[in-house]
Amino acid sequence: MEKFTVKSTSLYSAHVNEPIVIEEKTYTRRIFIADINDVKIKSKETVSGTIIHQRKNKNDEWEDIESINLAKLKGGEGVKIRFDSYQLRQFFIGLQKLYKMSERGVLPGEQEYIIGLANEIIKTPRNRTKFIKQLIKRNFGQEIWKQLSDDSPDLATQLSLARVQYEREKSLSEFKKSLEQDKDEDYWQNFFYENQWIFGYGLKYCFLNTITSQPDYGGSNYTGKGKQKGDFLMNKAGEINFTVLVEIKTPRTPILAKNKDGKPRQYRNGAWQISTHFTGAISQMQINSKTWLKNSYQIENFNELQKRHIFTVLPKGILIIGRTNELDQLSKIETFESLRRNIFNPEVITFDELFERAKFIVNNKDHNVPNLDDDEELPF
Repeated sequence: MEKFTVKSTSLYSAHVNEPIVIEEKTYTRRIFIADINDVKIKSKETVSGTIIHQRKNKNDEWEDIESINLAKLKGGEGVKIRFDSYQLRQFFIGLQKLYKMSERGVLPGEQEYIIGLANEIIKTPRNRTKFIKQLIKRNFGQEIWKQLSDDSPDLATQLSLARVQYEREKSLSEFKKSLEQDKDEDYWQNFFYENQWIFGYGLKYCFLNTITSQPDYGGSNYTGKGKQKGDFLMNKAGEINFTVLVEIKTPRTPILAKNKDGKPRQYRNGAWQISTHFTGAISQMQINSKTWLKNSYQIENFNELQKRHIFTVLPKGILIIGRTNELDQLSKIETFESLRRNIFNPEVITFDELFERAKFIVNNKDHNVPNLDDDEELPF
C-alpha cells in the first residue's frame, strides 16, 4: 500500500506532494514530481510533471541539482538521461498510480489517497474521524448504521465483527497484564462478566451463556438474597440447556500448601499438600451444586428457568483458581493433575489455562473475525 497526499492549487488542478522515485542511490536519485488536473479528464490527459535529479546535502536531505537551460545549448551539445529497464518500470508503475488517482478529479483542500497493489484506490479525507464524531454527537449514529446496513450489508457485518475482534484483543491484553497484578475476586468476577466470550469457547468448547452473576443457590429465588452465593450461574447453550455453576478465585490463590517460610509443603516423597484455599473451594463448589440441585426445583426458580428451556440435572461446577507457574517440579505437576483428574465435580481450570484458551479464540483463524479488505472503500 502507498499513500499520496494531494493539495489543490486551483479549482481544476492539484499538486501531488509525494514524488515517484525512478531511481535512488546512496547520495543521488531521480524522481518525478507530478501535478494532476481534470480539465482534460475526458481525453485522460490528467497528469503532468517534471523529472528531477537530486542529491543529498550535509543534513542528509534531498535537494535539487541546479537545472540546465536547454535553450542555451550550442550545436552539438545536449543532455541525455538513460533509464534502464528497472527504472523505466518504476516510472511506468508510478504513472499508472497517478492516472488512477486522477480519475477521481480534483477536490478542494488537502486529500489523502491510498493505492493498493493492484492500483485499487481508497480516498481517506483527513476530516473523516471528525465528521463521524460530529454525526454521532448529533444522534445520527443509528441513521448512519442503518444506511450502511442497507447499502453495504456485507461491509456492515465486517465492521461489526472487526469491532468485536478489536474489543476482544483489548480484553486479552488486560487479562495478560492483570495476571501479574494483585487483583481481588471482585475484579475477576467483573472482568469475566464483561467478557463472557472467554467461557463461550474456553471450556471444552461448550457454549456457555450467563444466567446471572452472584447467584443465590439457597434463597427463595436464584437472583434473590441468601447465604450460599457463587460468582456465576451459567447454562450450556442448546435447544435444551443445563445449568453450570462457576466459582472464581484469583490467580494468586495458592494451589499447594505453604510452610511458614512460604515454601510449598511436601507431604511425602513425590506428594505435596494441597492448600486449604484449594480444597475449601472444591468443597464449596460441591456443596453449592448440591444446594442448587435442590433449590432449582422450587416452584419460582423452576418455572422461571423452564420458560428459558434451562434445566438442572447434576449441575456441573467450574472452579477458576491459581496459576500453573506454581508447579515448578514434576512431582508438583503430578500432584495437582492427579487430584483434578480424579475429581468428578467441579472442573478445575487455572487462570493461565483460561488465558491460553481466550488467546486461542482471538488468534485462531477458525474463530477469528474477518478483516476489511485493503481495497474496501468506506461509504462515508
